[in-house]
This record gives sequence, C-alpha cells and structure tokens, in this order.
Amino acid sequence: MSILLDLLGPRQSFEGGLFLTDYKSATAKRPIETLAAQRALRVPLVTRRDLPTQPCVRVGDRVLAGQRIAIPTTSGSLPVHAPTSGEIVEFSRTWSVRDGFVPCAVLEPDARDEAVPPPSRWEDDSFSFEVADLGVMCPDPREPLHVLLARAAAAGVTDLIINAVETEPYLTADLRTLVEEPGRLIDAVGEIADAMGVFEVFFALPYRHRRVVKRIETEARGRFIQVMPLAHKYPQCNPIVLTKTLLDREVPPGGSPLDVQTLVLPLSVVRMTADAILNARPVTHVIMSVAGDAVEHPGTYRVPIGMTATDLAQRVGILGTPHQVTWGGPLSGIALQREEAVVTIDSTAMLLFLDPPENAPVPCIRCGWCVEDCPVGLDPTALIHLEAEETCRSEDLNHLRACVDCGLCSHVCPSQLPLAQSIWRARQRFEGGPSA
Repeated sequence: MSILLDLLGPRQSFEGGLFLTDYKSATAKRPIETLAAQRALRVPLVTRRDLPTQPCVRVGDRVLAGQRIAIPTTSGSLPVHAPTSGEIVEFSRTWSVRDGFVPCAVLEPDARDEAVPPPSRWEDDSFSFEVADLGVMCPDPREPLHVLLARAAAAGVTDLIINAVETEPYLTADLRTLVEEPGRLIDAVGEIADAMGVFEVFFALPYRHRRVVKRIETEARGRFIQVMPLAHKYPQCNPIVLTKTLLDREVPPGGSPLDVQTLVLPLSVVRMTADAILNARPVTHVIMSVAGDAVEHPGTYRVPIGMTATDLAQRVGILGTPHQVTWGGPLSGIALQREEAVVTIDSTAMLLFLDPPENAPVPCIRCGWCVEDCPVGLDPTALIHLEAEETCRSEDLNHLRACVDCGLCSHVCPSQLPLAQSIWRARQRFEGGPSA
C-alpha cells in the first residue's frame, strides 16, 4: 500500500475542497455518554415550525420517558415524546436555533427516568407508520422521514446513499455511532432500503478509520449494501458533493439529490430508525459532539431534547468564559446568540472556544484560494456584492443557488472576508427568482 493511499485514502474524490486538521483526538476514542436530565427540560412541541402538534398532557400531569406529550395535527407532522419521567409544570415557548421561538412543554425531571412499555406492533404496520409514530426526523433535509421517503418515491429515486462521511473538524457523533452500533446501523439501512425498493445502496464513510470500515464491511456482507470508503476531504460530507463523488450526478442549482434520483440520508437518521424499528423506542435524545478548548470534558454525548445550551455546557464543564459558541460544525454551524437555546431533534454539536472569533476583514488580495477550494467551482468574490444589490441576473442567481454552504471560502480567506455569509444572505434575498 502506498504512503499516499494510506494518508489520503482512495482516489475517488471531487474537485476543490481541503484536507482539514480534524481536532477529533479529544473525543474520537471516548464512548458515547448519556447525560441524564437533572434540571427542567424545555421540550419543543414541534419538530419544525410549520409542523403543528396538539399537546395531549396537562400542567400537573406526571409523564414517563417515551410518553407522548404532543400529537400531530397534520399527516406531515410528528408526535413529541417526553425524554424522561417527571411533571409537566408549564406550557411556554423556547428558543430553537433553527426556528426561533417555538411552543414548548416545561418538564421537571423526577430523577427516576421511568419509561412507558414499548408500544404493541402489528405485522401489518408499515415502515412509514412506525417511523412516523415514533417521531423519526431527518436533520438534513429537515423533514420527517416518512414524508421524505414519500417524496423520494414520487421522484423515482433509484439509489440510496448513507452519509457517514464526517469530515468537518471536531465532530465525532457519526464515528462513535459506527464504532458502537455497526450491526444495528446496517440492519436499519436494510429496513430503509426495503421500504424504498431502491436498486443500489451505498454506505459512505471515511477511509482513514480503517478498522471501522472493515467492521462495517463485515456487517454488510451479503446485504446488497456497497461500503464506500472515501478520502477524509471537506466538504465530502455535503449531500450534493457526495452524490457527485459516488454517482457522478450533478444536482441542478438550488436542487437536491432527489432531482437526480438519489436520496442521501445522514447517519443520525439511520440511528433514529434503528431505535424505532428494532427497539420500538421513540426519538427523545440526540447524539451530539461537545468540544472546543473551553470544554473541560469534551466528548460525544447522548443529550435529552429540551436541555438548554447553558445546562449542557455546565454538565460537560467549562474552562474559563467561552467567547465563541458554535451550534453545529465549525465551518457550517451557526454562532449561538442565546444561552437559553435548547437541544432539538436536529442538533449535532456544540463547540465552545475561549478566544473570540477574528473579525477584522481587509480588502480582497486576489489570492484565488476561495475559487481553488470551492467544491462546486464558484468564484465567491464575484458574488458577495450581490448582498447589497437591488437586482440579480438569472446567471448570478444560479451561482447563488449552486453554493452548498460549506463555509470553506470564508475559512481559507486570508482577508477574513465573510464570503459564505454574504452569499447566503444574498440567496435569501433573491430566492424567489431573478429580479432583472
């Protein structure tokens, strides 16, 4: 085996991108740890702002872990389940990073963590019914799994890609899940593939974790699942980039892999599906990476939905005062502005850093790094002026829509220009269509 192959992995890759320092050593070998709820949980009663529900418990009720506390009011909505046992003390609202203020139930834990018995299942219950009944939500795209599968069927999807290519720095939730639950993951992938009736299933994961690759290959043997070890290159983890890498299919600007008959599912939704289908366990917790130089005990944690960011930070320990808190990955995440933000069904990471972010942009020096590293071949410096423009040409709008929001252009810019943020804001302004 060549040194180059040993370092970088297989040649199957894409134009642009970077091999980033991963900063995973502090968390990669630590097992997933469950954080029990000790303080009041502010459990969101919706999984997405436009997916309404109706509370089915009242103030003063004692609920058990896994018990429904809200039921869907539309076919596309999902029920909400209690993460632990305790008393419903209030109905209020809470701050969600992705949706802003949403209704919530305030649950005061009783430290018993008593759970409801698993629901009875009948042989004629469909896969879609089971994942909907137990609240399985896909984080990317942000849709209930049963709705996403229906859309995939309508789009004539022929190929399923499982995205376990966790190439963004600090993140280890997928890696730890692969290490600890390989058999259950492959079983769940088989259930999803059978429900979809797809022709091909690809399980993409980083080549650099070769022991994990071999274990997944062993579990997948004879299951018609192709294990695809890939180079640890960012943003290989992006669904659009991954579709191009594996299937050589180019997603149209502003589109999704469904437009080219492909469904890309993140590993997190496979884990939720395994809990639902194999163990009849509703979605009440998420697996999150909590890391950064301000964290005393960095690791991968199973966190109850509804735990506040402040409580989560205190549970893992803080070294000094964090001046930069990111919800999600360091390149694609969102700067956390509210300490009362809560963990939701699509939360993946919280990163805390002691040093404040550098924010001293200077004029572009025309180095071309952003163009060279853009995975979709854009020139970010030619698009940032659109944020302040009144009109947008069709050609420019297509370029804005082609951006995959990986954040790499801002990361490599020596002038510290907010390229990715400017492109995102311009796209939001003109998304309805070109105005010139």
